[in-house]
Amino acid sequence: MDFSPWEIKFYDFLDKLPFDLALYHPHAVHFAVALPIIAFIFQWLSISSPDKGYQSSSNLLFYLGVLFIILAFITGKAAGPDVKPTLSIAGQDLFDTHKEIGTYLTVAFMLLMVLKLFSSKIKHEGAKNIVMILMVVALVGLFYEIKSGHELVYDYGAGTEMQYVN
Repeated sequence: MDFSPWEIKFYDFLDKLPFDLALYHPHAVHFAVALPIIAFIFQWLSISSPDKGYQSSSNLLFYLGVLFIILAFITGKAAGPDVKPTLSIAGQDLFDTHKEIGTYLTVAFMLLMVLKLFSSKIKHEGAKNIVMILMVVALVGLFYEIKSGHELVYDYGAGTEMQYVN
């Protein structure tokens, strides 16, 4: 596998850690999926209800969700070099797609977080609606990422003992 200079530094850093960061990928992913979905529900409720609590809850859950998306990205990068070589050719292709989409989603959710912070400060209804539409787009990407991750684990055995049997 060819690594960029950034990835080489990242993997050197991971080698110096006293624990295996890759083991936490499944845990981080579950929060990275659930929190943005719940935040979206609260965002929708904040638009359809005058109660201010929904917007605050949406913001908090979304910011925590973005934190877990970043953690899922980092732990996924840590797991990659061990998982990819053990997969079949089709599994490796799906792995590359999963990795690429994960990178784009991480950046998209971080940008959406900045936009959400900005829209919270200006308190304009139009900004809330734009954030809502962009959240829908980001969640569609997140659902595709969930699907590819599910296939990697359950069809190709990525991150399980099955990957070594195949």
